[in-house]
Amino acid sequence: MSNAHPKLDLCELTIRYGEGPAVARNISLGIARNSIHAFIGPAGSGKTSILRTINLLSIDVDGATVTGRVLLDGQNVLEATTNARAELRRKLGMAFATPQPLPRSIYENLVFGPRLAGVRGKAVLDGLVESSLRAAQLWDEVKDRLTHSALALSGGQQQRLCIARIIALEPEVILLDEPCSGLDPISTLKIEQMMQSLKSRFTWIIVTNNTKQAARVSDNTAFFLLGDLIENDTTDKLFTAPVDTRTADYIEGRFG
Repeated sequence: MSNAHPKLDLCELTIRYGEGPAVARNISLGIARNSIHAFIGPAGSGKTSILRTINLLSIDVDGATVTGRVLLDGQNVLEATTNARAELRRKLGMAFATPQPLPRSIYENLVFGPRLAGVRGKAVLDGLVESSLRAAQLWDEVKDRLTHSALALSGGQQQRLCIARIIALEPEVILLDEPCSGLDPISTLKIEQMMQSLKSRFTWIIVTNNTKQAARVSDNTAFFLLGDLIENDTTDKLFTAPVDTRTADYIEGRFG
């Protein structure tokens, strides 16, 4: 799918760990601003590696070697200096398959990042906590226990708290890596509704092995297989009239 002015533009992106074969090869893909873009494909297709490369975790934490470009509003993320990377990650927030709340109170989870970014004042931080929790559809469930440990929340609540923690930093792009794996249908629905309601504020990329979720929530879908981008199109078209037979076979459950 062509996109004249994408929020994110992956250009001939190749990712490799050590001396092994590339886990993603020559990926070129545009992510439209204020949209939800789903990455689907069987395990080992490179989806998570691409997501972790967008905010540099694959390079800084996983030791990947990366070639190509990742353009955020035309600026190459891969060329960010060491000093610029913390700010960059605030623009490219990421939530993982397993929720990772801090071992602190719900309130402290949400103000930790803004305080590091220089936000001060109790009234300002209180407002940020409420607005972020409301955006993540969690405020009504936790507003009376903000001083309680975040670790006491259910898995679905912890995941929404982690996304609220990202929202509190006002990112430009939110990256979700299997955010609903292991969650109950109600928690999954709330996360999907949250993404839809916040699309006007953020650009979303969701890696999911659930093709039905991709069909429900996303505007565009990219199908990856063994490190290659097989097909990328509007979700309606990719799910109803895929060009490549491998895409059709995966969507229809013949492999994966």
